[in-house]
Amino acid sequence: MIKVLMQRRVPPGFDTDDDEQLARHARIAADALATIGGGAHWITSYIADDTIFSVVVFPSEADVERFRQAAGITDQTSVVRRISRTFDASFADAPLRRP
Repeated sequence: MIKVLMQRRVPPGFDTDDDEQLARHARIAADALATIGGGAHWITSYIADDTIFSVVVFPSEADVERFRQAAGITDQTSVVRRISRTFDASFADAPLRRP
């Protein structure tokens, strides 16, 4: 399994303040993930200005492209980056290892 950060522009005409439009786009993504199966799942998405950032788990690298095609994400401005590690504020409390 791999975790990726997908970044793409908000599609033209997609009003991100409209819950019905968000629901429609979420259904498109959920249906595309269902076509892949095998544990593929969408963790969350963030909208910032004119960009959507999504964290998604896929069984393999090849499944990323299968998802993009099934979801209709064909624009050349989308970027997918593999997440190698995550961290958060809880690391601030972790004991430091001294050499």
